[in-house]
Amino acid sequence: MNLGSATEFRLQPFAESRARWGKLIEDFPGATLYHRDSWLALLATAYRLPLWMATLTERGTVIAASVFSRSPLSRRLVALSFSDSCPPLSCDSEAADRLLSAMVARGPSNAKYEIRGIRGVESWATVDRFVNWQLDLARPVMQLEKGLAPNFRRNLKRAAHESITVERGSSVELMKRFYAIQLDSRRRLGLPPQPWRFFQLVQEFFATNENLEVWVAQENGKDKASAVFIRDGDVIHYKWGARTVNDASHANHLLFWSAIQHFVSSAKVLNLGRADVRNLGLMRFKKELGGSPAALPFAFYPRAPKQVSAEVLTGARKTISAIWTQLPISVTRVLGGAIYRYLG
Repeated sequence: MNLGSATEFRLQPFAESRARWGKLIEDFPGATLYHRDSWLALLATAYRLPLWMATLTERGTVIAASVFSRSPLSRRLVALSFSDSCPPLSCDSEAADRLLSAMVARGPSNAKYEIRGIRGVESWATVDRFVNWQLDLARPVMQLEKGLAPNFRRNLKRAAHESITVERGSSVELMKRFYAIQLDSRRRLGLPPQPWRFFQLVQEFFATNENLEVWVAQENGKDKASAVFIRDGDVIHYKWGARTVNDASHANHLLFWSAIQHFVSSAKVLNLGRADVRNLGLMRFKKELGGSPAALPFAFYPRAPKQVSAEVLTGARKTISAIWTQLPISVTRVLGGAIYRYLG
């Protein structure tokens, strides 16, 4: 792709261009939670991730830009670590493609890139393994209920006969209850848990602006399921969820339906998040909620790594995951806190 002599590419620390990024969010379409300063500050503070910004300027005007993080153990710049997607902000799709070309042609010769939410251009590799699920809330509750899968509605009816209560709020206490279930869930899945400090910061960064809700479902006085939601304007992001191991109750179904009923009056979209298409259980649950999937390509330069998803593990990672399920929760919490920042 011909970039032209009037086009300039720059890759610089994000701190030097934070104000410019804020203006691009206002000027260009497509900004999401993962482009916002609050989310970037959360990642930088919680995981001490260096942030970078790539810009493509034409005749003195920025036409495309992307923000990146970099793990301490990797040379790859990722847009964006610990985020479902973070495609470039640009005046149009052609400008975004030109930015990717400029990153290769005019960026550091040994650079490696990963951009979530965009297809690669020439010399880039594209991985089509993920979809993003969304639920349209701009409909009457009755229509949303009809959109639930029959199996989900059956579980809701069963939940009505169980002693389940649902709480919501944004307090540290509710976040602690979520985290206790999260530790259990992550061990069951064979995955390291996020450090507690991360969720403390989530509460600090988002609760003050009333953009955070933590939901907890109890049965007979015991916490069974929990979910964390973050608001970004008219979009509610379901960010993290957890339920107790071998839970035979239907608390999780009641929790999500209660959340949908609550958010329908104040939001237009419930973003249910990313899923690996091979993760059949997660795909089925989001479909049963009435969600609609959309392709979520990942672009890599110069090549895609062998393992691009933590949802479906193979080889040595699968073996390590199996061992992880046998560790005491106290051990997984300590180890997760130590290594999680390297896994983005």
